[in-house]
Amino acid sequence: MKNILSLIFTLMLFFQSIAYANAFNPQNVYNTIRELTQDKYAGRLAGDKGNELACEYVNKKFLEAKLQPLGDNKSFYQYFTAYVPFVEGDISFKVFNGEKLVKEYAYGIDYKEIYTGASVGGFVRGKLYSDETSKGEIYIGVDYPYETMSTYEFDKTLAGKGIKAALYFSERPMNFKSTYKIQNEYKEGLIKLLIDSRLYEEIRDFSDKGYIFEIKSPVKVKKVKTKNIIGVKKAASSEKPPIIFSAHIDHVGYDAGGRIYPGALDNASGVAFMLEILNVLKDVETNRDIIFIAFNAEEEGLIGSYYFVNRPPINIENAECINFDMIGSPKEIPLSALSSSQRSDELSAFVNEQNLNRLYEDNSDHAPFNMRNISAVTLIHDDMEKIHTTFDTIENIDVKKIEEAFETIEKYLLERGILLTKPEEQENAKNTYLIYVALIPILAAGVYIGINRKKFQI
Repeated sequence: MKNILSLIFTLMLFFQSIAYANAFNPQNVYNTIRELTQDKYAGRLAGDKGNELACEYVNKKFLEAKLQPLGDNKSFYQYFTAYVPFVEGDISFKVFNGEKLVKEYAYGIDYKEIYTGASVGGFVRGKLYSDETSKGEIYIGVDYPYETMSTYEFDKTLAGKGIKAALYFSERPMNFKSTYKIQNEYKEGLIKLLIDSRLYEEIRDFSDKGYIFEIKSPVKVKKVKTKNIIGVKKAASSEKPPIIFSAHIDHVGYDAGGRIYPGALDNASGVAFMLEILNVLKDVETNRDIIFIAFNAEEEGLIGSYYFVNRPPINIENAECINFDMIGSPKEIPLSALSSSQRSDELSAFVNEQNLNRLYEDNSDHAPFNMRNISAVTLIHDDMEKIHTTFDTIENIDVKKIEEAFETIEKYLLERGILLTKPEEQENAKNTYLIYVALIPILAAGVYIGINRKKFQI
């Protein structure tokens, strides 16, 4: 009897493998997102150990799929450098009356560090700077300092006046982590804190009383060596230009309080989606080379994709790139196509045919391609509610939306002549599987009767 059960189980596995070989499975995407958002990856900050682990994970998947490496020294890794903000040490914000501690504010509730502009770490003890005639060391701002060159220049101007730190009052939640995109090396900058706007009057009152403010920040911008992960699935004939599928592997890491920013939607989802497309296509013969890329340091200003486009290891002239960034939002948000500008090419025509929502922005890894006049779009569920917060977890992913996104990619691949299992073929495979399953008990009964034929002799 045990032998019969073993035989039945083996047959079921065999027939299932026939029916579902290489079919797109959104649950695989979900599972990969869950993997890449574990604490051991520490928010996948470029140049950090957690990011290295994530790169190793993708590298392993490329090896398993038998892609040909397009990185340095016949590896999948294309190395480059980037300036990335880290936190090293303690953070504090205190108020003193002379040497007497008046108040110590709570990190993550009352304040947190800011990385934008010319942000630095360090220690400062002084009074508030109220106007040009005052001698304070700490500037007060009422608008959140978004990451622009003007923010950087303003910080440098303040530093030139002897300002050591800046407090910015905002209603922005304290579980949000700002990005750093100024790829400049600078010696002078500002210690910058985000302060809950409810504390504005209190801090002003402390300043009017002549109290001293003490700030310690652990922010340290480093020049790090990081990498893209690049592999190619070679076509039977490579006469046509390649197709590129990409997604950025990095996120914003962790903050000074040790809180990890998992980056499930942004952008473990895009990487997981790309890897499942690889799984579908790995055993399929194609009429074009297909390049798979996990870009790095996107959060620092698309550094990895700029590097690739300017130093491509393979000819990408006339290529088409579809980048994946934030796939699977649980909100009722349509799948959108980001591009830097209106273009007249086959990829844009396809996007229009699919009635995808069009957004003309340059804030994802399609932008460097567009700047080089290479056709590229980013597919995105443009849900910004939990992005760069501690709430961007696996619960921020909807499997059904992932499947809907693949339907678009499937149509694209079929139009380009990729030999992908068509929907009707998938349905036939499922029906075949059901027939096999129905036959298993009959087959098992026949085996059982054959083994025990003496019992059934009349």
